Amino acid sequence: MEISNLLIRKFLANSCTAAEAEQVAAWLKTHPKALDAFLKEDWDHAPGQESLESDLRDAMWQAIRDQTTAADHQRSKIIWMKWAAVAASVLAVLAIGYGLFYNNNKEKDPGATKTLAVKDFAPGGNRAILTLADGSAILLDSVHNGILSQQGNTRVLKLNNGELAYHSSGEKPGEVQYNTIATPKGGQYQVILADGTKVWLNAASSLHFPTSFAGRERRVEITGEAYFEVAHNAAMPFIVKNGDAEVRVLGTHFNINAYNDESAVKVTLLEGQVNVTQVNAHRSQLLSPGQQASMHVNSDIKVNGNVDMEAVMAWKNGLFNFTSADIKTIMRQVGRWYDIDVSYEGNLPEREFSGKISRNTNASNVLKILEQSNIHFRMENKKIIVMP
Repeated sequence: MEISNLLIRKFLANSCTAAEAEQVAAWLKTHPKALDAFLKEDWDHAPGQESLESDLRDAMWQAIRDQTTAADHQRSKIIWMKWAAVAASVLAVLAIGYGLFYNNNKEKDPGATKTLAVKDFAPGGNRAILTLADGSAILLDSVHNGILSQQGNTRVLKLNNGELAYHSSGEKPGEVQYNTIATPKGGQYQVILADGTKVWLNAASSLHFPTSFAGRERRVEITGEAYFEVAHNAAMPFIVKNGDAEVRVLGTHFNINAYNDESAVKVTLLEGQVNVTQVNAHRSQLLSPGQQASMHVNSDIKVNGNVDMEAVMAWKNGLFNFTSADIKTIMRQVGRWYDIDVSYEGNLPEREFSGKISRNTNASNVLKILEQSNIHFRMENKKIIVMP
């Protein structure tokens, strides 16, 4: 089976019919490398050379999202797994194609600037994948609003404001079922659990939770960063777990930062009271509002009572907010939000940065502000290189 360049362009532009989309999908599974030749040829003739890697990547993902639902607009659930192989192969080809395009540009314009490339990175947005108890996955940023699934006594809904919500009927649940919502780099999302607890997930984070709560406790597990507004229930404590760290509450507001590339797990309390525990070390600490607990491996729990709460909660409020932060701390946040890799060259000066920057701006605007302190940057493909 052969696929025409016109049909490929229609697929990338998300203008295929359902039948055409299925045809292209089947072709991609068996001929992933053939798309490489198409991209090379198409880019050489692209007006203004606008087909950069991330643009094509976004177009491909959008095409996959939309065309998956094209065959049946009444379906509210996307079975994502059947597209995973296609997406992976296409993204690999796109990366190869962009490398050729970028090298060609350098040859045609040897005097191009090396500080900030023409290519820019757009900010993240509401993006997440929900994995149901049966292993099927739903791409939340493209699925229609309404009921997504019925799991036991709980309905899973996407609300009109884009939030994910779990509504329990109140009947006694049968076997406990677990879901996982995960945000990619460049993503964030909000979910309302069956008990009314609200959770905001930052980029590159996940929440593993039961579809309804039963028994003597409400237990969830996270990776990355999340902000919780826990519904009060004195008879059923709410427990958040990350590795060896646990946060136990009855009803309160707190933020937990537990990224693997950070030096410590940090729990910051805004309202109420929480008990922070290192399970294996049998260490615990009770926090009051305004306090932050830092948990390092093989170390006591450290409590800071002088916390910049605006800086802690900035990500939820659409801001980067730094107070005496070093460049690597800043770039870890930048990398997660713009879905880019960061590397370093040379001996960087020891400088601290303070200030607020909107997360709703392109990456280049953030870097231009940082460059005012004699830190320089170079963009290459999906990477930012930090230089003195």
